[in-house]
Amino acid sequence: MRMKRLLTAGAAALLATVGTLVVGSPAQAVDCDHVWYTDESDSIGSVDQGGRLCFAEHGDYVFLTDYDADGYSVVLAVFMDGTGQLLYTLKASGAGDVQTANAGDGIAYHNLPEVNVRFRMYLTKSGSGQVGLVSHVVNNDH
Repeated sequence: MRMKRLLTAGAAALLATVGTLVVGSPAQAVDCDHVWYTDESDSIGSVDQGGRLCFAEHGDYVFLTDYDADGYSVVLAVFMDGTGQLLYTLKASGAGDVQTANAGDGIAYHNLPEVNVRFRMYLTKSGSGQVGLVSHVVNNDH
């Protein structure tokens, strides 16, 4: 009987450990090909970066993160470079908020075309315009 309890306890501990290893944040499961931060140093006087964009070309994974509890939200607009067609937008609001998109999530335009794609990220809050704007073009060839 004691052996059975030990085996049951051991199995439960193993399942808890495996569950912990398998479950993780999506950003940890994907290697970013490109990482950008909002440029706050010139716009609102802060030396840290309040917004972060991680993009992995294979699977078109996008992770948009708001790092600061400063009242600003991080906004991302994704365009076809050249035509200027807006493909989609994301908005992360509040410290620690992460918004995601990827080719397999079933949402129109999250499966990005295999051409040059422009990422436009900035900070905004009620009553302000776009601050900390960064814009990058990526040849999405994966």
